Amino acid sequence: MGSGESVGGWELAGRQALDGTTAAVAFRAATAVGCLAHLDAGDGRALDEFLRPARRGFLMGIDDRESPQLFVVDAAIARRERAASAGQSSSALPKAHLLDDLTYGLVWSLIQLDDGLLADDFALEQEQKVLETYLDLPRSAPSRRTVPDLTKAGAQWLGSTYCARHIMRRLDGLTDPPAFWTREQTGEQASTWLWLRHKADYLKAVSARYAGSAPLSRAFCIPESEVSRSGRYERILLLLAIALMELHGVRVDVLSDPEFSHVDGFALVPGQRAVVANWARTDEEIWAVDTVTRRPALREYSEALGEAREHSVMQGPDPEVRLRSMAGYLDIDWVWLVERSREMSEYGTSSIVRPRSRHLTAESLDEVFAFLASLAPVR
Repeated sequence: MGSGESVGGWELAGRQALDGTTAAVAFRAATAVGCLAHLDAGDGRALDEFLRPARRGFLMGIDDRESPQLFVVDAAIARRERAASAGQSSSALPKAHLLDDLTYGLVWSLIQLDDGLLADDFALEQEQKVLETYLDLPRSAPSRRTVPDLTKAGAQWLGSTYCARHIMRRLDGLTDPPAFWTREQTGEQASTWLWLRHKADYLKAVSARYAGSAPLSRAFCIPESEVSRSGRYERILLLLAIALMELHGVRVDVLSDPEFSHVDGFALVPGQRAVVANWARTDEEIWAVDTVTRRPALREYSEALGEAREHSVMQGPDPEVRLRSMAGYLDIDWVWLVERSREMSEYGTSSIVRPRSRHLTAESLDEVFAFLASLAPVR
């Protein structure tokens, strides 16, 4: 290829919850001017050859003048836009496509989930037929060894799907709003809230069921040690997931005390029952669920929620203040995040990268970016 043109592989390594994957990348020279970055198509035939295959790939523009900048777009999107503008020697990307910790986190999490779910598509279709049998059981904890061929993404999807259905069924007939405790502690784990289609449906269903009642709440335990071990791109994913919940009217409390790290995921109706549902951070099981009515156990769950509310790092009277305090805890520049959210909201997540699996959606992220964009940054 000519000057400024090259191809390569992009390795996206998982930490604990995802397996990792790779994507093909074609690099082109770019010039950022105003709100656009102009990518030189270079050898048009070579670029078309790169964009044609069905495998996941990315076109990346490099502006190496002064401070180097990278701009990224999914090859499928670039292929469509190139077909619509045949004969042009360059293409333009909005500055929302700047490859920084925000966009890297989106690509890093989506592509790993996407590739894993596509690899497991047939197996997951078969496993769904078994879920109804388990739903009739008061408790269950199937071993990962029963589905040894599933990727981590596939196992998470299966566990999360089942837990959502278990919770909704066990809350039937209860009018008092439950308080939730969730086990995700990192952006890698929490990214499922942003991308999995059934998670968005679950959030909306819970909010609709208890609309007009007392506000819903959800607690996390996120120790400082986990924050310090996470890259900035991963901490951004965690904040976006929490913002998604606040968007749906769920008040989030975040406890930093590591002593609560092993508390079950649960939905507590005080004095009545706790619907236990674990799928995140379960190494041996796909999920572990139960329905608890023993008063000592209910008291322990209630005390954990009380600790989270009293000592939450997300203090404040409204979502904006609480999210800003969470950004501080995660060492994320709030002004930068709001401004980047405005750019993302204008063009949409799917202008940069889009899911291929039917189990994924970009709609939740678009909602989060629009929500964050509506908030005023504090300088």
